Amino acid sequence: MMTVFIKKIRLLGVIILALLSCHILHAQTTLNPNGGRPSNAVYNFLTLPYSAKATALGGMNISSLKNDLGLATFNPSLLDRSMDGTLHLSIKPYLADIKQYDFSGAHSKHNYVMGWGVHYLNYGPIQSTDIAGNPMGEFNPSDYSVQFSMAGKYMENFYLGSTLKFIQSNYGVYTSSGLGLDVGLRYKSPNDLNQFSILVKNIGTQLKSYTQKEELPFNLILGWTKKLQNAPIQFSLTAEKLSLWNLAYNDTTFNNQEGYQNAGSLQNLFNHFIIASEFYMGDQFEINIGYNFMRRFDLNIQNQQNWLNGFSTGLGFQLTKLDLQYGNAFFQKNMYHHFTVFYHLKN
Repeated sequence: MMTVFIKKIRLLGVIILALLSCHILHAQTTLNPNGGRPSNAVYNFLTLPYSAKATALGGMNISSLKNDLGLATFNPSLLDRSMDGTLHLSIKPYLADIKQYDFSGAHSKHNYVMGWGVHYLNYGPIQSTDIAGNPMGEFNPSDYSVQFSMAGKYMENFYLGSTLKFIQSNYGVYTSSGLGLDVGLRYKSPNDLNQFSILVKNIGTQLKSYTQKEELPFNLILGWTKKLQNAPIQFSLTAEKLSLWNLAYNDTTFNNQEGYQNAGSLQNLFNHFIIASEFYMGDQFEINIGYNFMRRFDLNIQNQQNWLNGFSTGLGFQLTKLDLQYGNAFFQKNMYHHFTVFYHLKN
């Protein structure tokens, strides 16, 4: 018995080293040599929250103790046998005609849970013109990914999950496709009061580029959720983009002209964090609150600050076969809304 345990620990160590190796490799290829935030990667729609609850919890949560297929679509190690036969549909309208749709499901088989999903972002009709500005009709740019996931219990209290994604992007005459891989590991304490997760997102490559090859939006994420023993409350701390230190956009010339201050070391540290809370009122109702430090730093520009920047909130209702979720987040004077429905085929 001890020999099997040691072998599993060794294999787990190999997996963690492989994940860290991917982290180091991508950290070397995404750093901006001039300092500050690197250039945008391709397929950034993959970084958007897949469900209303994720939106409400600050845009990202990989360690929530509440079994939620929407969160598991983002972090495959959260897939659980309780999600067997669950279908998930989310809709998030942005400004103009931009809309995001997510559709996913999960099925349990033997000792594994398999998941699938479609993540789709449509930008609405856009006028096409020639170089002189003459109209040439309309086109409908869009991005989507189709993913397949599998997760299972690795050893006592440890769970592994992975997701393989096919990615397609269509911007008129410019098209691109790629493959991405997510790998997650989580630990759930024996008393069910703590959960830790590590997630490596978007390891992969372009199969076809628009004009030149670009990198996927690699992300190394850590998450911890603590549930109070005698109160229906959970607290979460998520640290993202750990392959980079300075996430702030840094234009020294503009900063000097406008009187902006570059982000200091403490600000650079906090820009990696998202904090969130889940409050459960009985078995059927929940309130979710989140705060994203990086989002607030980005949006609080001089003379246009909004005290609500960075905050997000949401609600959840659980019925017999149907669960409803709503989330929102503040962006300057605008607030976007996210709606999610779960249907349980086997409840």
